[in-house]
Amino acid sequence: MISVIIPALNEEEQIEATLRSLSSQSLEKESYEIIVVDGGSDDGTVEIAEEYAQRVIIQTHPGIGGARRDGARIASGRILAFTDADTAFPRGWLEVISRNLEQHEASTGPVIFRGGDLRAEILRAWRSSYRLLNAFNFCYMIGSNMAMRSEMYRRAGGHREISLLDDYDLSMKLFKIRADAVYDPDQAVYTSSRRAHKLLTYGVTVAYGHYNYAVTKDYEKLLNYPNVEEMTVKDILNGIRWGRGIVSAVETVQSTLKR
Repeated sequence: MISVIIPALNEEEQIEATLRSLSSQSLEKESYEIIVVDGGSDDGTVEIAEEYAQRVIIQTHPGIGGARRDGARIASGRILAFTDADTAFPRGWLEVISRNLEQHEASTGPVIFRGGDLRAEILRAWRSSYRLLNAFNFCYMIGSNMAMRSEMYRRAGGHREISLLDDYDLSMKLFKIRADAVYDPDQAVYTSSRRAHKLLTYGVTVAYGHYNYAVTKDYEKLLNYPNVEEMTVKDILNGIRWGRGIVSAVETVQSTLKR
């Protein structure tokens, strides 16, 4: 059994396509379940989810990470697959995951942005740079396309109750316990490029998240983080400095690999 866990909040415009895509997988329907964790939607998200998902539950733990944790807690599957409510999948997505998890303990793959405009391409290239971390045996598992054995999820401690960098945090936990994680180009998903429409805001927010994750270790700021407009100048500058540090580190690895 594979349990597919999807956090959702006011996603009536996106989630039906996501759930239709999951309902049309090449695996037999009895071999996987869909769990939607609703964060208190006031639109038609829950009603749509109930048409397709085997389980629709109300979120009890805070943050996007908390929602994923809630779904994992009630999951029946030996394999946990995590994704988002604005994502679509090739028919063989779960079949690829099943194959990967026979040999490995966790797996991820490409996140391809629909739309294809310049901003989406910049965001795609940015996320593609995460693969350079594989040189250090670190597998960055993006939240919309990650899967792992349920016992490995529990051993790692599961998702932290945060919204910013919940996927990076779980990737770090898996790395620290030396989980056998793999990046498979065949495990691809297609996601909305809506985050790319405010690319600068998105970039500053991620940099702010990494600064507070790695430097201040103030996880409360990763749960209740301000909009860019509400950040102080110090917050933005610290985030940008940390973001530059990440870019510099990636460039160093890239240069080393080319030698």
